[in-house]
Amino acid sequence: MTPKKVFCPNCYSGFEIQPNNCNCGYPFNGNDMDKYKFMSIKLKKGKTIQEGNDIAAYSRYILFVIGGLNLLISVISIIISQNNSYTIEENGFNLLTVIYCLILIGLGFYSYKEPYFALLIGFIVMIFMYGVLGFVDPSRFLSVVILRLVFLGSFVYGLIKIKHAENIKEHLK
Repeated sequence: MTPKKVFCPNCYSGFEIQPNNCNCGYPFNGNDMDKYKFMSIKLKKGKTIQEGNDIAAYSRYILFVIGGLNLLISVISIIISQNNSYTIEENGFNLLTVIYCLILIGLGFYSYKEPYFALLIGFIVMIFMYGVLGFVDPSRFLSVVILRLVFLGSFVYGLIKIKHAENIKEHLK
């Protein structure tokens, strides 16, 4: 008679003889509480990783929206400025905004590969651009300051969650 193979309920590894612990750490010989703790920690880590992925997707979406909308507005502004006599400063600021938008959109795409790094750079670029905008035109900057704070706050929250999820992923390897 062939011995019955034992499978780990966590990673589904098969064993001819039941070990004390699985390679993944599941305590075969532990009591029910040990097994419950192991599985609940595993579920919590999985939930944290999923939250990190969801927040990365949301932050990526913010990069695309901010970059896309500002790009559209800047291109329209540049087209209008060609028909009117805008100052060099206004045209230069529109060009800087186009570059800013392209950077945000590029970082949005790069965030598929490296979410934490891309979103951190996006956050830094946004802070820099908001600083430039506040210096160049304080009244324009203050007109949507709450929206800017919401964007920056959501980026900070997202960066924290994404880093936590990446740490868990790294630990599971």
